[in-house]
Amino acid sequence: MPLTRPWTVTRSYRRLPNPTWIEDVCAENNNYVFVGPDSYFLSPDGYLMPTRKDQPPPDLRNFDLPRR
Repeated sequence: MPLTRPWTVTRSYRRLPNPTWIEDVCAENNNYVFVGPDSYFLSPDGYLMPTRKDQPPPDLRNFDLPRR
């Protein structure tokens, strides 16, 4: 179906009060980990570190518990 006349779209957007801005690079060694709605930084020794001040630790329900 060819476009034969101009068209418009109306959209509404809402701003987040405290957005987290991270650089999103789809490359090897990407050190960002997303757990639910939060993002964390993966340290060189394999631990999750917060990406913003006073960020709570990740919810452990999102992970399998280690077997003994």
